[in-house]
Amino acid sequence: MKSVDVVIIGASLAGTACLRELTRARIEAVAIERDPFPRDKVCGGFLSPGAVNILAQLNVLDALRTAGAVEIHGAKLRTAGAVTEFSFRRSGLGVSRRTLDAVLANHPAVQQGTVAAAESRADGSFSVQLQSGRQIRAAVVIDAAGKLTLFGKLSTSPQFGIQFYESESRGAVMDFWIFPDGYGGAVSIEGGRSNACFLMNKDALPRYLDKAEKVTGPVAYRSAVSDFISIGDAAGMIDPFCGEGMHHALHTGQLAASSVIQGLGRRWTYIQMRQHYETQRTHFWGRKWAMARAARHALSHPKIVNAALRWNAAWLVDMFWGPQL
Repeated sequence: MKSVDVVIIGASLAGTACLRELTRARIEAVAIERDPFPRDKVCGGFLSPGAVNILAQLNVLDALRTAGAVEIHGAKLRTAGAVTEFSFRRSGLGVSRRTLDAVLANHPAVQQGTVAAAESRADGSFSVQLQSGRQIRAAVVIDAAGKLTLFGKLSTSPQFGIQFYESESRGAVMDFWIFPDGYGGAVSIEGGRSNACFLMNKDALPRYLDKAEKVTGPVAYRSAVSDFISIGDAAGMIDPFCGEGMHHALHTGQLAASSVIQGLGRRWTYIQMRQHYETQRTHFWGRKWAMARAARHALSHPKIVNAALRWNAAWLVDMFWGPQL
């Protein structure tokens, strides 16, 4: 049985952010990914300024720009009664998940396989079993498997995501619409194209299937309490309306890595590492989760949304992205 310090289940955004931070600290870690990269994924394709900052810290930002990621300098928000435009204080990026995941997962410690189970051992370590029959012993297991997680039941919402590409660029502005059936937007990506992604109410979905190239759902916003360190969507999804989904994934990966690095150095138990991580995650993301929940409920009341935008659109944006804009 092979032994490593850390096994990460999943090698998408959260998993690879965690992996890169751990290996940079000379901790032996592997990330097990079920499906090969590159591949498409239902995603808005927008990296907020906070996400861009993390990609710079992970030393992959130049590679993404070389791959064609597009600088996004502002947004245009459209509702039935208002059109609101605003500029970013710092640029975001537009890029497809096919390209983003492929760049991040280009790491020697990413391995392909399907995890069948992860069990604690009497000595406090873990045994991770793959469907191939291979076993890995690890001091720490991190769950980055998204909604496919084996370790925490996700609470789903009756909404589905649809995604498709457009053949033309939309320039440096992200377009976003709020309408009775849902909401979503389009952003320029590599190759002179645009990525469009919308979150639709389940009963409206059939009206849009002829346009969709990929569909996923139902979406899951919260996770039940898990015995494992859970990152990215496995820890609960932040509402796409706030444009921070990929930032949340990358940042929770970083936070988990930081807790593990400290924990291994100070001989913490796994429970202590998990508690430290959860405290840090709640401290940073608690307000944004609350704002996202409030925004999700407000979207079903267009008059409230329009009034809020007329009142102070810049303040509402800062509540999500703060000084990063």
